Amino acid sequence: MSLVAFCFRAAFSLGVGMVMGGCGSRHEPRPLDVELLATDVYVAVAQQSLVLPFAAMGDPVSGGMSFSLNRKADAKRAVERRTAFLRETRNPRSPLALDLVSIRLYAYGASDFHADGGQLCLQLSRHWARAVCDGSLGPIRRALPHNGFKLLDLAQLRPDEPHGPANCLDGGKRNPPPVVPGRGMIMCPALVFGGDEDEFHTAVLRIDGNLGAVWTVWRGGRNGESAEAMAEREGRAIKLFVETALGEHEDYLKLQQGMADLLPPGG
Repeated sequence: MSLVAFCFRAAFSLGVGMVMGGCGSRHEPRPLDVELLATDVYVAVAQQSLVLPFAAMGDPVSGGMSFSLNRKADAKRAVERRTAFLRETRNPRSPLALDLVSIRLYAYGASDFHADGGQLCLQLSRHWARAVCDGSLGPIRRALPHNGFKLLDLAQLRPDEPHGPANCLDGGKRNPPPVVPGRGMIMCPALVFGGDEDEFHTAVLRIDGNLGAVWTVWRGGRNGESAEAMAEREGRAIKLFVETALGEHEDYLKLQQGMADLLPPGG
């Protein structure tokens, strides 16, 4: 099952503070259903279970921006989608299988504004999610890829797939995903408009089993960090985040301590 958002991100965008705002009017933002948004849901990628707040699901569940003239019918279908999604993701023993989950952390208030958002932050079950929501994630946010990353099944990753998650430049060299978990590496030159052929690269990481991640790195990063060094450092940060934040049991202290050693050069 692959889900695609129409508005902010492809697949799921883990902006706990803001995705729930969706694509509603900037002047009349949709009211928050705090209890619903704070609900934990259970999904699986590559047979690895992940725990996320419903707020992270965003527009793939709500339906995104509507161009229909029948807004009442659209709203009804959105409610039906949410109900079905919750039904399929409430059992931790039977998580909903997904092909891909896209993750980007950003603070509440980055896109929309809701007066009752503070109540949502308080009700989120995990410390890291509350920290994303209120903007206090600190070093954890800085250690992870700035533009986010995608969790996927490496057994299904096709670097030559047009518009696929690998985002490889046509004709560029491809390296296979690493066999050993925990070490991020360059997979291919990335298709980034406006960039030189050797400037942007897609990095790939094996986290556990076939669960992996892909994201974009570049040469000449902060304080001259190379693309290879960025891939290795951020790969370790992604693995730590998935294991300590999204697993069955959160270990926020381990997450904080580990990320402190994975900051980019210069902090």
